[in-house]
Amino acid sequence: MSKNNRILVVDDDERNIRILFEILEDDFELYSAPDGESALEKVERVMPDIILLDIMMPGIDGYEVCKVIKKSDKYRNIKIILVSGKALAEERIKGYEVGADDFVAKPFDVDEIYAKVKVFAKLKSLEEVNKLKTDFLNLINHETGTPLNHIIGTSDLLLMDDKIDSAIADSIKDINLAAHSLNDKISNILFLSKLKQRTLSDVQDVDIKSAILESAGRVGAGFDKLNIQHDLKESREIKGDLILLDKLFSYLFRNAVNVSTSAVTCRIKGDAINEGVPGILVEIEDSGPTITDSERLNFFDPFYVDNLMLHGEGLNTIMAICFEITTLHRGTINIRRNNESGSCLSVWLPNEQVA
Repeated sequence: MSKNNRILVVDDDERNIRILFEILEDDFELYSAPDGESALEKVERVMPDIILLDIMMPGIDGYEVCKVIKKSDKYRNIKIILVSGKALAEERIKGYEVGADDFVAKPFDVDEIYAKVKVFAKLKSLEEVNKLKTDFLNLINHETGTPLNHIIGTSDLLLMDDKIDSAIADSIKDINLAAHSLNDKISNILFLSKLKQRTLSDVQDVDIKSAILESAGRVGAGFDKLNIQHDLKESREIKGDLILLDKLFSYLFRNAVNVSTSAVTCRIKGDAINEGVPGILVEIEDSGPTITDSERLNFFDPFYVDNLMLHGEGLNTIMAICFEITTLHRGTINIRRNNESGSCLSVWLPNEQVA
């Protein structure tokens, strides 16, 4: 393991610091502090990935140090493992309440200490990478928003001028469509990134039949292709976020209509059991091209491209968004080949939010 990971050991007992250094010095860059005050000063200079923090120290104790660090946006992702000479449940609970990530007791178990530090070093790195991705996407969205809106607005105005030569007008239309397409792709990628970091907050009782019919109505010109069948003799409610569920089914219907040469069938089954849990099953059957095994296995991967040289539609973010919305609702989403042609995409959602 690289010594890029920095560990700060905070303890008022020099012997404990020596022991931890002996355990970790081969694989980590180590620093030490004898008390809470000096630990807070050293955090600013060192920016450790992990802090092994003794609870009982003179002056500021480990709980207070942990609380101060976790309250700071700058340091909140530092992993803190509290260290104590007592293995009391109340100590652990108090530690978690102030933001500690884990807990170890003295005397030290060498294998336990090393394993925990190694795991949290990897976790810290993954969180930093994910934050970098999110910051990058936010930056792209911010930096491209104004010029794209200017291109779209200006081209819209130009297209309103009926005195423009038809060949030039066609070129302006191409510019306008390209700008809209790029803007949509950036917005979808950013929305997908946000979905991966959120939990359901606006949960309400959703009449799934009404929600699906309303989503189908947003398909527009392809609505006449949709054939919706159901076995619901009365309204059936599920717990969910109505806005996200509307996005889910609107995206799925648009995709099915766009790839289909004829009818699209949507079947809603009200009594669908999945691993013993009752729920709603929605199957959307299209008449598009037959899906390959490779496409089926990677259908919800936003970065999958079957043939890079022939790829012209951008990242498959729409289906990835559908996957994330379904997952947020503790549901499942799958796609399979039909017997003759086209595909059948199925979404199962539980009647209640499953913990």
